[in-house]
Amino acid sequence: MSPDKLAYMANQIGKFFISQGHDKAVAGVAEHLTKYWDPRMRDTIVGYWKEGGARLDPWVREAVGRLAQPKSPEIAVPHAARCQTIASRQC
Repeated sequence: MSPDKLAYMANQIGKFFISQGHDKAVAGVAEHLTKYWDPRMRDTIVGYWKEGGARLDPWVREAVGRLAQPKSPEIAVPHAARCQTIASRQC
């Protein structure tokens, strides 16, 4: 899908969330793109953002910028610790 089309779609999502205020709009757009957009779509919009993202609304540009940030690694929970937290199940 073209970056222009994705920018249009992201801005439409942003227009829905902006009524909730700037901070919630940015978080809402970032969450929506993370949950519902295909990874290829996210990669394309992040690439567009890295090139300046000229057609992105300001709060949408900020949300896409959050997608571009490296994610912290998940902490692995050892099997024995998981078993202790699930008392009703056998491990």
